[in-house]
Amino acid sequence: MDVPLYLRVLWSYKWLLLVGVIIAAVVGGVVGYSYVDGQLQPRAVQTYRASTTVLVGSPQQPLYQSVIPGAPVQEGVTPTVTRDLVSTTVVYAYIVSGSEIRTRVEGVVGTLADEEQVTAVRRTTQPAGDEQFPGRLTLPILDIVGSAQSPARAEEISRAANTVFQEYVRAEQDATALPEGERVQLQTLRESEATEVEGSNPLIPVILTAFGVLLLVIALIFVLYNVRVSREKRRAGRARSATVAEAPADGSPPADDPATGPAVDPSEPASTDAVGGASEHGSIAEPSGDEPERSDDKPALV
Repeated sequence: MDVPLYLRVLWSYKWLLLVGVIIAAVVGGVVGYSYVDGQLQPRAVQTYRASTTVLVGSPQQPLYQSVIPGAPVQEGVTPTVTRDLVSTTVVYAYIVSGSEIRTRVEGVVGTLADEEQVTAVRRTTQPAGDEQFPGRLTLPILDIVGSAQSPARAEEISRAANTVFQEYVRAEQDATALPEGERVQLQTLRESEATEVEGSNPLIPVILTAFGVLLLVIALIFVLYNVRVSREKRRAGRARSATVAEAPADGSPPADDPATGPAVDPSEPASTDAVGGASEHGSIAEPSGDEPERSDDKPALV
């Protein structure tokens, strides 16, 4: 089975190919990782998210009271209507994600970077559930979320946003002079630790970079091979031109060369001794078919 030409070319430059593999691995590692505090850290941007869970309640709907007793209704007065706290929690999520709360949070933790943000979401799953895939529960529970590139920063943003939001709600209640029995009550249930947000695989840039460098090395090998073949063809062509130029121009037979023996006149028929090397029985030796490959017969890679 014939080996393809490109494999033979790569094998002829195997040491250069090996060096290229080593360089590709080193460059890919440098691009993908950095050495920080004695450990290799991926250069890919990592995002962390921390949340603070808040319960939205009211005095008219105590959490630990199973029955709400009836109240006398005066004639001419409409009965008390209790606000749907689940819908109110959705509105609070928008308020927390708005520019007003963000500005107040920046006054506490400093200006937020482009990759840092404050958001909120009403929970629809169990405590261990993921709101990325919401459930069907209708809960007056709010998650105030802080996102940043470090766990400590994400937790700081989430905690500050919770404090700022509760202060904002109390200020609005005081501004309208709401009675204590009619105010929404916010209770912090849990302050979760920051978790890493799933992102792209940090090995992807390493593999792509290493593969690109290896392709450049292979391309360099093919270029070097083509240059070598071109030089050998030009050298062989110059040798043939020099041989033709040394032949006599008047058509006379070439002179005897002491090194090669008497010259043969091309106009005379060749004897059996000159053609194929005849044996003493008159038989003519067949020319061998295993002639060495000439340098100008090597194919070039385009």
